[in-house]
Amino acid sequence: MVRRRQSTVQRPLALGLAIAAALTLGVGAVAGPPEAASSTEKRQPIDAQIDALIARTELGSNAKIGVSVVDLATGKTLYARNADVALNPASNAKLVTTAAALERLGPEHRYTTRIWTEAGGIEEGVVNGKLYLQGGGDPSLVTGEIYELAGQLRSAGVERVRGPIVVDAGRFDHDGLPPGFEQKDEFASHRAPGGAMSVNYNTFEVHARPGKAIGDPPTLLVDPPVPSIEVVSEARTVAGNRNKLSVASKQDGGKIIVTFKGEVGINNGPSSYRYPVGDPSRYAGELLVLALTQRGIKVGKPTLETGDVPRDAKLLATFRSESLSELCRSVNKWSNNFMAEQILRTLVPDDGATAAASLELLRAYTVEIGMPQAGLVLGNGSGLYANNMISPAALTHLLGHVYADFRYRSDFIASLAIMGGDGTTRSRLSGTAAEGWLRVKTGTLDDVSALSGYAGAIGRDPIAFSILVNGLERKHRARARELQDKIAELLAREAQAPVAH
Repeated sequence: MVRRRQSTVQRPLALGLAIAAALTLGVGAVAGPPEAASSTEKRQPIDAQIDALIARTELGSNAKIGVSVVDLATGKTLYARNADVALNPASNAKLVTTAAALERLGPEHRYTTRIWTEAGGIEEGVVNGKLYLQGGGDPSLVTGEIYELAGQLRSAGVERVRGPIVVDAGRFDHDGLPPGFEQKDEFASHRAPGGAMSVNYNTFEVHARPGKAIGDPPTLLVDPPVPSIEVVSEARTVAGNRNKLSVASKQDGGKIIVTFKGEVGINNGPSSYRYPVGDPSRYAGELLVLALTQRGIKVGKPTLETGDVPRDAKLLATFRSESLSELCRSVNKWSNNFMAEQILRTLVPDDGATAAASLELLRAYTVEIGMPQAGLVLGNGSGLYANNMISPAALTHLLGHVYADFRYRSDFIASLAIMGGDGTTRSRLSGTAAEGWLRVKTGTLDDVSALSGYAGAIGRDPIAFSILVNGLERKHRARARELQDKIAELLAREAQAPVAH
């Protein structure tokens, strides 16, 4: 796995996007504003138009829709339907997490990963004592950055490590799943455990390709190749292009054994699969051993331990993450669950940070900014599973509060997906007049579809909106998204409408 800024949980990170235009909502996004409404639509108030859109959309008898639309230029509520009813926001919960993190930690905050050794532990290029890998809760550390740390040791003259390698993950109280993740027992990358010393979003890849001949097992390679991950192939290569592989996993003595079964066509190209690790600290320690070895530092039979860096330790290498402002773009544009949960935990300023303490700080933030508390439930930072309840009015209040705070408004807006441009909405409203004029956060669960954000214009404050739909059947998901898109498009046009004098 090479160094890259790419989400290994859900979708590639877009940290290299040209998003300077985000500093002023909508500027430079498209050639011109949305077209004017027809004369018939002009005669209809905005609330009547939204009512008509909802009335024409069949979402099923169990569906419940909540909508809040607020013009931040005037503070006027343009539309409300079940706006004060708390609903499952799915990944719209990440809006609360990132807003609180930007306010509490600051957009310039960076996470630090360090390597230490015991005082006096180096002699003539040999680390005789313990070598410590200390995590700071970095939500974005990847393999390449572990290699960078190993390279710093090599440049400092380290040639051999004799002592054990100790992983210090004490910034958090323990490694493990965030709250609510126990609701489903899925061997899935989006359900990776957290930990203060985490790498690759606590996931690994399996690269598969067909065998050389029909009947041969497929070739399976683990990336990164660490001892605690073993892959077993019980699949076979068949004729054609089919790819019908299934996977099962089990823990055995601290190892994850992943077994592939099924068939893969000999004409099928290479495929990649991503899965969660079982022990984040061990995974990080094994990866450091691999990096040290490949950087030319001799490591005998390494013993991996966990423990705290002693007070008199000597610092050997440091890696600092990108700024929180940049990291939040991955959380919101690409809905990265792992990063959201890591960032939430680091709201706690001290070592031994617990999930409960971080959630208390998150709730305190919502009270401080005056977010409506009726029905509000904050159970995790990502919105995964049924752990959160937020009303649409609470979300538009949050959006309005952040927009009014000069200190981090631009960073928050830049973190949102450009509708029709990038992130989870890169194909939504693409090619329409509204393309580029909406900054949003999506949310999807089995029975939930959510869309919240801003409809912008040049020279005026935007319209904040939140559209939450719960109780959806799978067959109605596409209709819910289509309804959200139509309302968002309407709001983009409304934001561009001439101001009446």
